[in-house]
Amino acid sequence: MRRSKRCQRSGAILIVALVAITIFTSLAATNIRSMLRHRQTVKTERDVIQARLLCDAGCDRAVSQLSQNPNYTGEVWIDKPDPLTGVKTNVQIEIRRKDSQTIASVQASLDGRSYQPTKIQRTRNIVLSENP
Repeated sequence: MRRSKRCQRSGAILIVALVAITIFTSLAATNIRSMLRHRQTVKTERDVIQARLLCDAGCDRAVSQLSQNPNYTGEVWIDKPDPLTGVKTNVQIEIRRKDSQTIASVQASLDGRSYQPTKIQRTRNIVLSENP
């Protein structure tokens, strides 16, 4: 028995359709992976900026507390998880007096995200006063 040309054509169309579906599926998967990677990068960038801003706020608090109380030695200012994201936020302020200088050391850290188990930490040391 001989197969008709019509039967051969329908088989070729099926193969072309399967190849096209495979190509489109792999392109979609690559696009989704790229979007997820970009989303992760944006979230990490946001956390780095938040840690920097927390550090700045800790410096402002140290200046404010020292102006109200000259014997201020520092504190753990913020130490709690964010109710929305679950991120553990910690800001520690330490005041050191060395020679004629008062130095505030502020450390801000964020950790505990499910997608990023690493800790993001920023530290800033500022000289608050120098006695001549």
